[in-house]
Amino acid sequence: MRPRLALSIGAVFNVLFGLPLVLAPAQMLSAFGWPATPNVGLVPARDAGVLLIGVGIIDWLARDAVGAPLRGLLWGNIFIRFAAMAVNGWELAAGIIPTTALTAFGGLLVPIAFGPNIALIVMFALALRRAQEGA
Repeated sequence: MRPRLALSIGAVFNVLFGLPLVLAPAQMLSAFGWPATPNVGLVPARDAGVLLIGVGIIDWLARDAVGAPLRGLLWGNIFIRFAAMAVNGWELAAGIIPTTALTAFGGLLVPIAFGPNIALIVMFALALRRAQEGA
């Protein structure tokens, strides 16, 4: 996959997922099976949304990067997705994520949450392979 295309897709995904976290965090958390969240619990959701939008902007504006900066962008995107899945997996195993979240979307929350991350990791890894071939 061309790195420019991967960064463009990643940018759009990050912004589209980040905006609702910033603008409607309670509704987003509720849709994912979290019970009513106190206002203090909405702060990390908004922060995550802001970070996703920021990464999306970086990916979009740097999609023409080459060489080491391009590889850094791709590795950073891979890390974000992999680390998010690792943290969420640990939270599921430790019982930190409420069981109501596991039944959200007809019990499909885990595939819905992990699926896009896996797809993005594969996409960025393919782009990284192509970027390293061109180096």
